Amino acid sequence: MVYFIRARSYFKYVQDLLKDLHLYKTKPEEFRKKAREIFQTGLKALWSLSQITPPDHPPSFQEIWQKALESVDPEDQEVLLEAKKIVFSEDKEIDEVFNTLKNFSSVIQKTLKPIL
Repeated sequence: MVYFIRARSYFKYVQDLLKDLHLYKTKPEEFRKKAREIFQTGLKALWSLSQITPPDHPPSFQEIWQKALESVDPEDQEVLLEAKKIVFSEDKEIDEVFNTLKNFSSVIQKTLKPIL
């Protein structure tokens, strides 16, 4: 069985983190750390869709990234690519990162909609 429960759990965690992210807007370093955590957890939600059995070892970021890209619609792949670039950039404005993560969360929700 595909890890639907795990995917839902990861997505719920992304929603919870995103809801509280505004609390870190005055602390840029912590904000960026939380933003990266949200992004990586969101990718794990998408990655979970491709898992039938538990992996033998924790997957690398590259493995998660590749499976996440494969799990979304082609037009949503651009959103993921842009989100990755913005979230891991040190020179982007906090509001831009925040809005990007909201768009990223929408893509995850759209992809997971059949199991939510």
